[in-house]
Amino acid sequence: MFKMPQTVLGRAGIVLLGALLALVIIGYWAFRQGIEDVAISLRERTLAERLVSIQRTIQSIESEDDRDRTAHGLSSTSLEVHWSKVSLVLGNASPTVESTAVEKRLKEIQPDLQKQHMRLGFADDGALGTGATQAYAHMLLVSLPLDDGSWVNFATPTVGTTYHLPYHILLTTLVVGCGIALVAMVLLHRVTQPLRVLATAAERFDLDSLQNPVAENGPLEVRRAAHSFNAMSSRIRTLVAERTQALAAVSHDLRTPITRLRLRTEMMDDPELRAVIDQDLGDMTAMIDATLDYLSAGANPKGDFRKVDIVSIVATIVNAEADLGRDIELTGKAHALVSGDTVSLKRAISNLVDNALKFGSIARITVAEADKHVSVIIADDGPGIPETDLDRVMEPFVRLESSRNRTTGGVGLGLAISNSIIRRHNGTLTLANRLERGLQAEVRFPCLE
Repeated sequence: MFKMPQTVLGRAGIVLLGALLALVIIGYWAFRQGIEDVAISLRERTLAERLVSIQRTIQSIESEDDRDRTAHGLSSTSLEVHWSKVSLVLGNASPTVESTAVEKRLKEIQPDLQKQHMRLGFADDGALGTGATQAYAHMLLVSLPLDDGSWVNFATPTVGTTYHLPYHILLTTLVVGCGIALVAMVLLHRVTQPLRVLATAAERFDLDSLQNPVAENGPLEVRRAAHSFNAMSSRIRTLVAERTQALAAVSHDLRTPITRLRLRTEMMDDPELRAVIDQDLGDMTAMIDATLDYLSAGANPKGDFRKVDIVSIVATIVNAEADLGRDIELTGKAHALVSGDTVSLKRAISNLVDNALKFGSIARITVAEADKHVSVIIADDGPGIPETDLDRVMEPFVRLESSRNRTTGGVGLGLAISNSIIRRHNGTLTLANRLERGLQAEVRFPCLE
């Protein structure tokens, strides 16, 4: 089953090839019809002239034997001539549409035929009546009278003219068609280049990076689309920047009243009430800190990225956790270079390690390299995550643990921060439940040579 190409260039090429094929077929048909019309017209003109000339020749001969010999002598492969005292075309043969049309054209070509009682018919139409009709099958029969009452009978094939297009013309047409298609495809490729540039810019659109505007060139529709895309991306960046700045300002300004409330709780006489309020203030502070971390997760532009050893970053985190007595282990490659920011990468990996140790008792980290990518796999033995929540849990402020306990619940931004940083480094974060028990977080970065 034919499948339509998905690209504009492919579909335009199919349309072009179809149009060229249709043009060749229609052109060949029109040429064939024209050639046949010209050949038939020439044949009818030649037939009309020969009918009159042969009739005049035989009319001038007085001897019957000489008339018969002359008639046979004037015959050819395309026109059989006989002299007879009877008409080959029966007088009672009913005229048909075809025979009437041929008779009319012959009389128009040769006016001398209009003055004579010409009989015309087709053998297949019963013009011969009975007898050896098979000998004259598919023949046009014409009978012209002489002055003495005898007849000159003519028989000619009625098979239409067949014209075969020479092979060199077909080959030339094919070569020219292929050349036109090739040139057209090259031009189409250049015309659709701005569309591919626009599609690439849309795919790589990133709120955190400064991209050059898409070049506004090409056809009018493409220029309008590029201009609209540039204006849209500028509005989106401006809107997001304003909202991020406003949220960061609000989060930062909340620190002052929280600090004042914390100082006032210190003067309260009821220790239980003071502890409850202090815990709520601590939760608010943790939420503000996490929000500011999330908003600043992609603060470093990609232009500041440099070559870093991801294994060294992971080893630093592992050593710090091991010094605290945590059950953590690092295996795999000794070195793996990626492009990025050390501080941001350390924050992203630390959040994943913290989650592994928070919800499980161990953290097993493996660094591997395959298909020009570096993989950092962090596995724990915790309860895991329901399959329906594996993607949702990386969204901001999503917390599967419903408590407000700062130790286990958090504010739901740890994975979102890690995912944001990893995506800014052209990496991917994938969560999956382990078969035995626990959760596995795999981070993949493009590696450097």
